[in-house]
This record gives sequence, structure tokens and C-alpha cells, in this order.
Amino acid sequence: MLENQKLVPLTGSFINMLIPDTGITNNGLKDWEKDFQFLKAIGMDHLFVIRTEFEQGGQKLSAEDPRSTTWKEDACLLDMVFRLADKYGMTLYLGGPVSITNLHMGDWKKEIDDTKRYYDRTIAKYADHPCFKGLYVSLEALPWHFNFFDICAEVLDYMKANYPEKKTFMSPSLIAVTGNMSQRYTPDQWVDIYGRYFYEKIAGKLDYCAPQDTVSIPACELGVIQDNGLTEWYSKVNKLFTDCGIEHWTNIETFQRPFPGHGEPSGVYRQIDYRSLYMKLQMASPFVKKAITYDYFSCISPNSEWGSSRRLLARYLEMIGRDPVIIDEIYG
Repeated sequence: MLENQKLVPLTGSFINMLIPDTGITNNGLKDWEKDFQFLKAIGMDHLFVIRTEFEQGGQKLSAEDPRSTTWKEDACLLDMVFRLADKYGMTLYLGGPVSITNLHMGDWKKEIDDTKRYYDRTIAKYADHPCFKGLYVSLEALPWHFNFFDICAEVLDYMKANYPEKKTFMSPSLIAVTGNMSQRYTPDQWVDIYGRYFYEKIAGKLDYCAPQDTVSIPACELGVIQDNGLTEWYSKVNKLFTDCGIEHWTNIETFQRPFPGHGEPSGVYRQIDYRSLYMKLQMASPFVKKAITYDYFSCISPNSEWGSSRRLLARYLEMIGRDPVIIDEIYG
């Protein structure tokens, strides 16, 4: 059975209103509100809007699309997120736009300019919301992207220079693919690459960093738990962040990578096995100040597309010593 180890609980979640890789929920206002109510009830009071505009192949998606709500209370989904975050006393970090075309064409200066214009407009629009406390660097940290570090550094420079009252946050990938796309970084390589970035380019500009734990499984052989490598990752990354003055969080992915050889589509991520969730929390807990997840709404919520998400939520509550009866009390 699971050991009664002290786990750092999940205290926040990304919220993804644009990309349906973890499943489409088709939530209405009552569904969204139950999610917010439940998050607040179990202490998940931080929200991170992963991105609010996304472009690929010339087509743009926006969380401000007026067709995204069928109820009169909110003009768009982004309005709803701010309103409900205020109502339930949450802290919100706003992510910005990502243009895949800019990145693939190597037009990194245009990506920076687009991001600056977007933040100026959107921060002004939502400035009066009490929940609005921080900004998220939406471009995920994949070092093989052309001028990735230049983009992130200039975005952080702009955030700190123009919105110093906002905390800054980013979430790069551990065990990320290398430049040749066929291998993955070792902990030492990751610390070297990101160490130079944190020391030389953004020193003093990044408040919190929650690396994505990416690929990890609960290794076991003949009933004996095996080392899956995450402890080394967390230990070395934690030392780097301590040296850089960055508060170390973790982004616990609550989806699992697809297995195309088993007939699963390669671009769809369904909810994780609860044993993997326990293992990842167990590995991270000795090292991190806060654990957040990608993401509650599409992977753990009973409103999720995936049928076992409600049971994943029940198992998670048992892991942290909470009675799963609260699920029925709120969701029915």
C-alpha cells in the first residue's frame, strides 16, 4: 500500500482554454464554477493561464473569442476566468501569445514584439481584478527552438521593467529533447544550459520556476521500488535555483504521454495513472516550495472528457489525507 509520506499537495493548476490535446470538456458556466469551487475547497488557489492566444499555420485562436461563452455573465472565457478567480479568492498568473509560425520561421524579434503588444493591451484590460498577481512566460522552454532564450529573456525584461508589481513565472521541461530531437538532456546538461540562462540573461528577473516533470514512471522490479532518476533531477535543479535566487516549484503533469504503438493517437494526452501521480509527488516533495499541475480541468476534474478522472481525483485526495466524499458534495 502507499506509504504515509508527507506529500507537498497541489496548490495550483494551469488552465488551458485553447489547445485540446488533453481533451475537450465543452464546459458550461455551471461546470466551470464547480471546478473553481472545488479547487478553492481543497487549497488549490493559484491559476496559471498557459496561453491566451495561439497561432499555427496562419490560424489564430484566442481566449477572448466572443463565441466561447453561451452565457450572459461573461463576454469570453478569459473574462470568466478572471471573474471566477476574483470570486473564489484565487491568485492568477496571465500567460501571453505563442506563434508557432514566428518560431519555425526564426522570426524571434516579431515574437517578442507581438508579446509586448499583447501584454500591454491585456494587462490594462484586466488591471482592476484583485486576483491578477503575476505573469507567465508562455513560450515553453524547449532549447531547440530558434533564439528561445533571447525571446524569454526579453519578455522577462519587459515584464519587470513595465509591470514590476507582477511576479514572474515560467515552466521549462525537465528531460527535454536535445537539439537533434533524438536524445534527451541529462540533469547535468540541463543545469549547464539553464544555469547560464538564469545567471547571464535573467538574473533577478524570474521569481518562480516550476519545471515540467515530463516523462516519468513508477519503476518497480520484483516488488522493490527502483530509482527512476527524478531524485537526481530535483536535487541538482534545486541547487541551481537556490544559487540563482529563484523559488523552486514543480509542475506535476497529470496526463500521460500517448503510446501510438498501442493504437493511441500521438497528439492526445489522457489522464495519468494515480500510481505515477503519487510517485511524482513523492520525488518532488523534499525539494520544492510549491506543487502545481498541468492540469486540473482536463485531467483530474470530474468534468474531464476522460472517464477515470473522477477516480484519479479520489485517489489524489486519499494520498494527501482528504476524504473523497467532498467530490460528491460539490459535483454531485
